[in-house]
Amino acid sequence: MRASAFLAPLLLLAVGLALAACSSGDEPAQSISASLLVEQRGEARWFRDVEIPKGTDGYEFLELATDGQVESEWYPQYRSHFVNAILGTPGESPYFWLTFVWNENLAAWEPLPIGADLFSVKEGHVLAWALLDTSAETPQTPVTLP
Repeated sequence: MRASAFLAPLLLLAVGLALAACSSGDEPAQSISASLLVEQRGEARWFRDVEIPKGTDGYEFLELATDGQVESEWYPQYRSHFVNAILGTPGESPYFWLTFVWNENLAAWEPLPIGADLFSVKEGHVLAWALLDTSAETPQTPVTLP
């Protein structure tokens, strides 16, 4: 049997698989919709029903919704960003930017249980970044409700 007779079908199979892989990559990425509140000293700014790629984390969501108007520092040991300013408003001690997720069952804001970089945003989530006094005796949450 000639080698070319054996290699031709394998070559056709390889080309077919390569074409199939390329065409599947051309499909639009799946997206989800979520909302974001940015609240500072009683002022609320909503970014409602923002379309984001499925798999977006909480920090990426903040960057996408605010068109990159975020100043932060990356801490590789925590795999997280520390947000210094949002929409031009810096956090200064004792006021810092804190992250919350809306709990529909309790109708209340809850602090994110993990850093925003490690939080996977899901369809319909409502997140908030609020500039709050971290020295207050009782934990604070955003005032604005969804």
